[in-house]
Amino acid sequence: MKKMLRTLLVGILTAGLLAGCGSSGSGGTEKGSNADYDLYIFNSKGENADALEAATKAFGEEKGVTVKVFSLGSGTNSDELLRTEMNSKNKPGIFSCMNAQGLPEWVEGGFVMDLANATNDEFKTLVSEIPEDFNLTDGTANYGIPYNVEGYGYIVDKEMLAALFGEDQVDNFIEAFKTATYDEFEEMVNTLTTYIKEGTAGTVKLSGQEFTLAEEKTGKAATLEGVFSVAGAEKWTYGDHMINVAIDAIFKDSKAASEATRQQLEEGKGAFEAYAKALDLKTANATTDRGPELINSTTNGYDPAVATFANSKAIFFKNGNWAYTNIEKANPDIVNTLTFLPIKMPFKQSDIKVDGLTVDHMLSSIPVFVSNYYCINEKVSDEEKELAQEFLVWLNTSETGQKFVIEDMAFIPYNADPATTSAGYSLGDSIISYINEGKTLTNSYAGAPAGWSGDTFGQYVMENYVNTAEWPKDAYEDIADFAISSWCEKAGLE
Repeated sequence: MKKMLRTLLVGILTAGLLAGCGSSGSGGTEKGSNADYDLYIFNSKGENADALEAATKAFGEEKGVTVKVFSLGSGTNSDELLRTEMNSKNKPGIFSCMNAQGLPEWVEGGFVMDLANATNDEFKTLVSEIPEDFNLTDGTANYGIPYNVEGYGYIVDKEMLAALFGEDQVDNFIEAFKTATYDEFEEMVNTLTTYIKEGTAGTVKLSGQEFTLAEEKTGKAATLEGVFSVAGAEKWTYGDHMINVAIDAIFKDSKAASEATRQQLEEGKGAFEAYAKALDLKTANATTDRGPELINSTTNGYDPAVATFANSKAIFFKNGNWAYTNIEKANPDIVNTLTFLPIKMPFKQSDIKVDGLTVDHMLSSIPVFVSNYYCINEKVSDEEKELAQEFLVWLNTSETGQKFVIEDMAFIPYNADPATTSAGYSLGDSIISYINEGKTLTNSYAGAPAGWSGDTFGQYVMENYVNTAEWPKDAYEDIADFAISSWCEKAGLE
């Protein structure tokens, strides 16, 4: 029913867009006669839809121009609608591009402007100051201005840690966790499961420090049903960000991953096996027993998993700061005491193929990356391109624009000074602290073949392993082999 409604919505919106854009075709730089705007922004990140609308209204009033914004909605694929708009007379002057995977279509079609061709001096400065790791590039040019930076890891509630180990141990626990080994993490998970299921108050050892569990489960600890809340019905739970940690051990960034060879992937087998072992530990210690119920969308879809964590039924929830609003809706009382902890995997130094990267850094860091980019359309008029540059400068440098980005969009600006910036909410500030400490990883999985991480690999893991209570002894190797072979197949690697 959800799919049918989404399909109907897309159809209605497409028809409306076509009607508002006049006849479709290859277009040009001329707007249709019914265009009533100076700048048109096509935004595919629905989380900031209302705030972007408000920001463009403020910009328009300040500059004496009219800005049209279209946002489809959070979690909805906007590719087809954007293609429709690109082939209309009323093309967007600014449009969204998620990452390097989606870039070639717009480069090959001549739609995306090389930012080296900017005409606005302030915009040229803005572009020159984008950190190299945050560029949207095909290896030859930079094409995008980052929306923001995001990060992810194991989300934990400090009040839950206080109920487990005592309020005076919370900060010590967090710091010890960050530098703990995988073996210590694994032992901790098993100790916590025994505590939850049997009430046995053991001792957790992290980074050489001991943390003793409360004799009686009181407060938030009394409602626990498992160590991890797992969105088991979502294939991206196993692909995307979880597998990214392993891919980060093999490739330094998404560009390197997009140029992967079969040999590089095969040499990275140890990292993929480490991922499989960590996933086994997580899914075996979830609030729902591993098997058919864990992959049931009614009980373990995304929203139920958020609710499970928000209502203190689990200690950890692997997700990003974009989950903030969903958690707040489920339980607003919890959002001010959340923080991120690193995702632990049993890497050996020989598993890591990136020069200079160490096991210690990987286990003490979280991935921080750009989730989406503003691109300028090469095919709109010079006037609209100039206004697009002016808007992006205003949004990313002016006091008013930054207020919308930080306060209304709840974004972490890509150009924020981590030493002085506050995101205004706990998860955002946690990410900034990792940036400030230099404890970040990248987002290499974005360079994998399109659809591989979720539709291929994630689906395979969900159906063949998470759907099964007990894993065979060769499961880790089989999962790693499939990761390699399916990547090679989708990328056409010999």
